[in-house]
Amino acid sequence: MSLQLDAVVTEIRSLLDRPAEPRPERAIVERTLTDGYAYALGLEAERLRAERRLRGLPADGVSEREELERRTAATRQELADLRALLSTLRAHALD
Repeated sequence: MSLQLDAVVTEIRSLLDRPAEPRPERAIVERTLTDGYAYALGLEAERLRAERRLRGLPADGVSEREELERRTAATRQELADLRALLSTLRAHALD
């Protein structure tokens, strides 16, 4: 996990770990959601670039292919985890 992703996840978790009352300020939640979704878009772009590169690799590029496949899988998982946290935050803090 990158330091930036770690910071986004930490901020989301800190809001989720707060007691239900008083609710966090809406502006704080919205900023955190915005930051999180912006980071998710960056992860999505990274995943798409890696997948595009994988399709363009020659068959003999095995070690590079394995590394790209590993990075793509890790990015997919980070993205899924981040989206789940963002969804939970949105449901708990804004509804």
